[in-house]
Amino acid sequence: MLVPVPVSDVRLSERGFNQAERLAEVVSLRRGIPQLPLLVRTHHTAKQSFKSRRERLADMKHAFAGNIDSAVLQSLKEHLHSRATHQLEQRPLQIIIVDDIYTTGSTIRACAEALQQLCRSQNCLAEIYSLTWARS
Repeated sequence: MLVPVPVSDVRLSERGFNQAERLAEVVSLRRGIPQLPLLVRTHHTAKQSFKSRRERLADMKHAFAGNIDSAVLQSLKEHLHSRATHQLEQRPLQIIIVDDIYTTGSTIRACAEALQQLCRSQNCLAEIYSLTWARS
């Protein structure tokens, strides 16, 4: 399952789009991998490119949470149910976090922690991977 890194409302209004979401859409369409917005941005952070490694790690610590929107949770439950009908429920749910740039890993780490918490709340084991457009 693909999960794009969400951007803040401030960043979304600046850019007009979420680049991680666009990348996830292309991968989803071309590879037939479902995409679900399992993460939400809890607060706006300044651009990471202007920060030190230490500042990035601290800034991202609580920047994301699991998306508890009822429609999103229902889609997740349906996906988990479809896995059960194919005898895949014993295997962890494989989640790929999609982002544009990997620098320190602080964003991916924070997203992975939020996804693990969300999956535990749904009685689901998860394996978390990441896919990024570039490494800087």
